[in-house]
Formats: sequence, C-alpha cells, structure tokens
Amino acid sequence: MRGKLEQPKGLIELLSIEVERIDTEYMELWLGYEFKCPGGEYKSAMPIPITTSKEMTNCFFKELIDEAERLSDMDRSEPDKTGLYISNKSESVLPVKNLCQRVVDITGIDVPLEENREYIDLCTTGIHFKEPSKSLNTRDFDERLKLFMSRARDKMTQGYYTIAADDLEKAKFLCSTSPLIYKLIGICHRELGHLDLAKEMFSTALELGDVDKDTFLYLAETSFFLNDMEYAEAVLERMILQYPGDIRNMIELANVRYQMGRKYLDIIDEAYSLDKDTTQKTILQTFVFKRAHDNPPDWISIKGASALLELPVKTIRALAMKQRIPVRADPSGADKQTLIFDKNELKAWAFVYRRYELFEDEVDRVNSASGEDSDQGRALLS
Repeated sequence: MRGKLEQPKGLIELLSIEVERIDTEYMELWLGYEFKCPGGEYKSAMPIPITTSKEMTNCFFKELIDEAERLSDMDRSEPDKTGLYISNKSESVLPVKNLCQRVVDITGIDVPLEENREYIDLCTTGIHFKEPSKSLNTRDFDERLKLFMSRARDKMTQGYYTIAADDLEKAKFLCSTSPLIYKLIGICHRELGHLDLAKEMFSTALELGDVDKDTFLYLAETSFFLNDMEYAEAVLERMILQYPGDIRNMIELANVRYQMGRKYLDIIDEAYSLDKDTTQKTILQTFVFKRAHDNPPDWISIKGASALLELPVKTIRALAMKQRIPVRADPSGADKQTLIFDKNELKAWAFVYRRYELFEDEVDRVNSASGEDSDQGRALLS
C-alpha cells in the first residue's frame, strides 16, 4: 500500500534576479535578487566570481539556499530539520546560467566595454520569474533608463542613498552624457559621506553642461569640507558669472576667502547692500568661522572668551552649547567637556556679527531661552 506524500514545507521561491554590476577588475558579477523563504520575503545581493557559467550558477543557488537558511533560523546539523528547496529552480536555473554565460563571454571582448551594446544590456538587465512583464530584459533602453531614474528618486526621498546610487550607476550606462545623473549620484555620495566621489560627480555634471545653482553650490560645499579652498573659490567665481548678485553664492565665496586668509568683507558688504535680510539669514545658516589652521591656533578659555567679547561666561556657554560661536572641546580636559576657543576665530565671528547687525540678536536669543542649559550634553565639533 502506498503511503501519503507529504508536502515539503521548506521552500524557497526565487522571484527575480537583476545585474547590479560587472566588476571586470576583480572579475566578479554582482547579482541582486528577491526571494521568498520560510523566514519571509527578502531582497539581497551577492558577488559571484566570474569563472564558468556552470560554476557561477551553482555558486548562486548554493549561496541563495545558505542565506535562506540563515534568515529562516534553520540549522542543517540539527536532526529532524526540514531542508530548504528552490521550488522554481527548473524554471530559473537556465535563465541564470544563460546570464552567467553572457557575462563570461563579454569579459573576453578586447574593446572598451562601456561602448559595447551587449555589455550595457547586461549591466542593466534583469528577470522577474513571477511577473515576466516586470523583467528588464523585455524593455528597451529608454524604458530601462526611465525605470532606473524613477526608482533612484524614490529611494533618495526615503533616504536609501546606497540603493539609489546603484540604480543611478545603471542609468549612467544607458546615458553617460546626462549631467542630471552625475548630479544625483553626487548627492547620494555626499549624503553617504563619500566627499571625494561626490566632488568628482558634481564636477562632471558641470563639465557636461549643468548650470543649476545647486550643482555649483554642492561642488563648492564638498570642496570646502575637503579643504580644497582654491577649487571651491574657482567654482564659486564661475557661478558668479552665471548668477550675478546671488546672495548665497556671494556669502559662500566670502567664507572660502576667509578660510584662505584673504579679504572677504567686501563681498559680504556688496551682498548686504543688495539684500540685507537674505544676507543676514545666509550668514547665520552657512558661514563657518572655524578654520583649518596652518599655524598653531591661539587658544583661550571660556573666561578669556568672556573678556574678549565682553559677555558673561553664562552667555558664552549658552552660545557654545547651541553651536552659535566657533568652539571646541579641549581634548586634554579631564572630562573632555572643557570649552576652548581660538581667539582669532572668535574675533572674526564677533566682528562679522556686529558689522551685519546679528550680534545683539544672537545674544538676546540665548539669554532669553528658557532651556538655556538643556543642550549641555551636545557633542562639540573638534
């Protein structure tokens, strides 16, 4: 008598695969994929060494099963554990193998890959096993470009800058002369703290014809924080030719020249004469008085700062805790919370704030704040 067949419970369903990138330097294919397993539904990515299509395919499915086991909290070594199986392997193994073979073939071509249509197709392709209409390999290049741009913008609004950058890199394969793509990649890298890469992307966007205000400012900003003041100055001077009288541009240029130890007040004076309110607001929002010192700074204590500015110590402390004046935590202090000030930075701050009618408002604001001591624990920039 035949027994009842049991329905296997430990199933994996491969929903889709998508080429993330082909790294010809390290000879790796990065595949993104979506799958279901007993632990839930997931999106992931893995690098596969580029060898033979058979080895690459086997590597992919082995790693997929291992990952599903980890996510499903399964341990093969324990007795009576149900093993995991890929329910649609028969439908998915051949497309994966064919994709791997195309990658193997393309890496042997002795021409610039970025100019090869097959390579561009591979870098922007994908297969959806559950809903074939969503497969990238059924869409033309224009449709893929629109899809990648839409996905990237959506991810950027959610703060997923790494994923967005991946989609933008794919879009770049399809339209390598679009300044917008380079600009958006630059924004992603800036948000991720990759300032060198951000600078490169913003610079390329300008070279390709981007003349947006924010692109100039993004490039100047990243150069500023990379302490490349000469380049930042050149970018802002170029922006002035494009947008004469732009207050933000003028204040940023003045700030760069201040950092370089050069004359800067004449630019702020001109901005102030054009638009007093916007100039004041921009100084408050963007002007950085801390400098990257070439020479030893002239440190003073909080009492010295009080005497220099002719303000009570309590007011100096409140301004410092709110990061309204240039201040640092003394690393040599026993509790790391001793406040120190550079005399020259403090003098510059006071001079600018008094000259442009900001000083009294700043002092009044911190003195009237009811929670004056609420920010005592705020970390100070070093």
